[in-house]
Amino acid sequence: MSEIANLLQQKAGLSPEKSQEVEQVITEHLMARVPPQFQGILGSMLGTGASPAEGTAEVAEGSG
Repeated sequence: MSEIANLLQQKAGLSPEKSQEVEQVITEHLMARVPPQFQGILGSMLGTGASPAEGTAEVAEGSG
């Protein structure tokens, strides 16, 4: 489980499942607004491991 999901559980009292769902929504939202050349860096910071190409594909799928 990621640090963000753990924080959501501790600070907001969310269940493990809900915290992971919220984390996914936040990650997709941020990746959609970051230029492609920075998506890999953001993915590393968020712990998603998404490369720029993967982040772009996820954003394209999520926007349709």
